[in-house]
Amino acid sequence: MKISRSKKYVTDQMLGALLREFEAGTDISSGGLSYKHYDFNELYEILPDAFAVKPAVSRSEAIGLFSKALRKCRHAGTMTAEALIKEASAIQHKELAVPLVSFTMWTKFRARSMAHAKGFRLEWRGVKLRSAAHLPKWLRRSEYLLNGVGRIYPDRPHFYGHVILSCDDRNEDRAVDRMMDALQLMLGLLNMYETWRRHTHWGGRDWTEGKLWLGPNQFVFRKKQFRGEERIWYNPDYDAEAWERNPPDVKRVLQVVPRAKKALAALDAHPLRDMLVRAVMLFQDGFASRDSSQRLLRYWSALEQLYVEADAKNGSNEKVIERSLFGELEPELSRWKLAHIARLRNDYVHAGASGDDLHDLCQFLRELLARHINHWIFCGHDLPDHMALLQLVKLPGDKAQLEQLRAMIDRRLGYFRDAPPPSDGAG
Repeated sequence: MKISRSKKYVTDQMLGALLREFEAGTDISSGGLSYKHYDFNELYEILPDAFAVKPAVSRSEAIGLFSKALRKCRHAGTMTAEALIKEASAIQHKELAVPLVSFTMWTKFRARSMAHAKGFRLEWRGVKLRSAAHLPKWLRRSEYLLNGVGRIYPDRPHFYGHVILSCDDRNEDRAVDRMMDALQLMLGLLNMYETWRRHTHWGGRDWTEGKLWLGPNQFVFRKKQFRGEERIWYNPDYDAEAWERNPPDVKRVLQVVPRAKKALAALDAHPLRDMLVRAVMLFQDGFASRDSSQRLLRYWSALEQLYVEADAKNGSNEKVIERSLFGELEPELSRWKLAHIARLRNDYVHAGASGDDLHDLCQFLRELLARHINHWIFCGHDLPDHMALLQLVKLPGDKAQLEQLRAMIDRRLGYFRDAPPPSDGAG
């Protein structure tokens, strides 16, 4: 694990301002660190931007790591970037020495008739998922009271099965992040293939394009010990009425599981893995949204993941449109639709406009996005990185132009083939 100072987003002056703000807003006493200002959590949120961690860690893990280092530096009176790196490295080294333990998490799975069908298994980078009509005894929980929250009903909604995820890790928060991310990726792929080339002509309130969403609560266990007596993981977008509306039959889910399994295997060692995983997870956000404006926004963000440079200051709609057309049979009509969607997206982002009447355009964008994601998952292994993909899609879409460009490239290569050998300096 290597931690270094990164000035990509944060200058020395900006980091210095944060350190001065934290020092001015805290006091050290015999009782420890106390806060005088209310913005310390904001500072913890942005602090990881000033550093690079390799191999990369999750955002929540980075916030925890650097906030601990910042508090240690404040106690020691060493409020510098170098001291922060030293403390964070020491904390990380200590945490990596902790042995791995098993974590398990389960949530409700939105599919009917699970008791009458076989289960399925998926795996993603050390996280294992399996479906279950009934939970093993050690995972079952009866309703209970959680202070500050209220009564928790693990069995609701009734008459549904479960998905059970497990992984080994040193840290509970990191284990939950990994399992939640894996579940989001798996649900996104299942929804992508379940909706493949399916166009519906109805919408309305509480309608979603994807049928598989996160359950209301997620119940976490460490070494078979329940971890939810003092905290809870929950889905803030859960709606009981919407959950009951047209859930899929598990037999339909089982039909697309093999395709999702192949996609996960293809992604595992994919040179474009991180970018494609982010796109699928944004896709799933759109699948689960019951508001078509929000759905369109998440689909567009997934398209930006594919066709905008990772370090771009901001995405250009025109850039996204042109690069998304490289494989379209009717590029002019698709350009028109995408330009219209881009305007709606801007209206929603900047003015909260556009309403909830975007059903057909969402489906157009969903179908286009599914084709493109699927193409790069299975046909992008020969591309060394994301920049190579962008170079490919930036090539002209007109065959005559490509032939002309190829002729010019062949001619340019000829200068290297026909060039005389370099002089050896002999007179």
